[in-house]
Amino acid sequence: MPRPKLHSDAAILAAAQQVLLEKGPSSFTLTDVARAVGISRAALIQRFTDRDTLHRAVMEASTEEVRDYFAAVPEGRGLDALWTMLCDLIAGVGTGEGFSGYLLLEWSDVNDPALNALARERNRLVREAIAARLPDGPHERAPTASLIQAIIQGASMQWLIEPVGPMNGFVTDQTRRMLEVLYPGHHFP
Repeated sequence: MPRPKLHSDAAILAAAQQVLLEKGPSSFTLTDVARAVGISRAALIQRFTDRDTLHRAVMEASTEEVRDYFAAVPEGRGLDALWTMLCDLIAGVGTGEGFSGYLLLEWSDVNDPALNALARERNRLVREAIAARLPDGPHERAPTASLIQAIIQGASMQWLIEPVGPMNGFVTDQTRRMLEVLYPGHHFP
């Protein structure tokens, strides 16, 4: 009879994500994750086989969180609904502490086909959520949603190089400025 699992897969994946963010995908080890969770390396291997499988499982869980997030966001169309969603989304990126670790994960997303497919899905979910909230006119939905997403991602990179205040505040301000150009006369509080 197998021994009962003392740690859920979700707890292991959360710890593995922290280790990935701290050490980067090329430097993290199963021993690091096992130590962070408080289990043996052998128990970790029994559940996740190897580093690549564990890394993929972390990113699959992250993608599932994004799916769940957008499924729960209130629906609505118009600039106020869009702004409310964007503020909530951007607040979730946090103040920027540890953000450089996410860049290393993005590098893995570029080079690994399975991780790239998950990253493309996360990007698509963001664009679709933005497009669904855009008002009718004066701009086409798909290109406008892509532009808004690009501003958010670009502002995040800009903050990483030249941090001014907390990252989520900086990204929110940059996004507001771009929206004010696209929709003059609308107030984005």
